Amino acid sequence: MIILMGIKHSGKTGLGMLAAEYYNIPFLDLDKLLEEEYSKDRNFNFREIYNKIGQSGFKDLEAAAVRNISMSAKGILALGGGTIDNPDAMEFVKKCDTRIFLDTEKDILYKRIEKNGFPSFLEKSPEKLFSELYFRRRLLYKGIATISIKFSTESPKEMLNILLKKIEDKK
Repeated sequence: MIILMGIKHSGKTGLGMLAAEYYNIPFLDLDKLLEEEYSKDRNFNFREIYNKIGQSGFKDLEAAAVRNISMSAKGILALGGGTIDNPDAMEFVKKCDTRIFLDTEKDILYKRIEKNGFPSFLEKSPEKLFSELYFRRRLLYKGIATISIKFSTESPKEMLNILLKKIEDKK
């Protein structure tokens, strides 16, 4: 399993789908798996699930979803932006040899998040809270990643080419 991780809106899902298509392997998105697990009829998205069951319940659900994924299987898994803050889930992620941190510039991420709406935990002081979250999580991602890729304004095709080269270089 190839793990893609990064802060919200770093491109994990889009890049993961492109890479999975290139390698002709399955793509899994942890947020989608949580939606399927919690809401069989898909009436709730992951944000609504978080708001409904709270941080603790969400982390339990997230850890359970990660435990159900075979880390030795061929595929690509895009983690949720906050999975890095879930020690139980990350214990299983660490079993995977290829953990790629998509290190996207803070200002780019902030603009993407702002465009799509701030999560409730950022609403009170979004710029300050996001900055704190960005730097804290960035250190955590860098500490667990086996590959880090710095992105800024690359196109999806350019990002894919960079990702594929980094994976090949690691082999």
